[in-house]
Amino acid sequence: MAFNLQEETISYGDFDVLSNFNLSIKKGEKVALLGKSGSGKSTLLKHLFDLQKENSTYIPQELGLVNNLSVFHNVYISKLDENSLFKNLRNLILPSKLYKDKILKVLKDVELEDKLNAKIANLSGGQKQRCAISRAIFDEKSILLADEPISALDEYLSDRTLKLLTQKFETSICALHNVELAIKNFHRVIGLKNGKVLVDKACSDLTDDDRQKLYYVCD
Repeated sequence: MAFNLQEETISYGDFDVLSNFNLSIKKGEKVALLGKSGSGKSTLLKHLFDLQKENSTYIPQELGLVNNLSVFHNVYISKLDENSLFKNLRNLILPSKLYKDKILKVLKDVELEDKLNAKIANLSGGQKQRCAISRAIFDEKSILLADEPISALDEYLSDRTLKLLTQKFETSICALHNVELAIKNFHRVIGLKNGKVLVDKACSDLTDDDRQKLYYVCD
């Protein structure tokens, strides 16, 4: 089991966002969280990350990128804890060919390889999202927790990126607002509205009524 929440109350500051909340997610599941802003998706993802920091990588909505550093360095950041201070300083000043090649391979999967040395501040919103996605993949954890990771991408890149993410991570939990992409790329969808679960089903078992509820939670 990757996560097992039983009657938990999950708060944001002093406000209880999810009360008496139950959620079980097995290892290997690919789960899409659907709902508009304020539904509880972000709070839930942050809580799950706090429970599994050692085994998970997290892509927040604000991405957590360092604007005055390059794409290379923002992806490399995911390995800081694994390397010595000397190696990290050396790669900050003069990136090694080994890490350049490894990171380029990841960037190619998201069509961002031409931006290896570009500063984050000079990238578009979609490029920044793909950099954060590359950093998460390079982190090589078993669980992905991602909060609207494709909101700035076009339809082609969104579909391609979600396929990539569900392939690269054993367990994936992504907050989205696109019902069709969620159903197409994930095993299970959970629809949240005002801190309540309105739908929680395998995509293969969704009825027409379930689909209408999912569109409702995203409106």
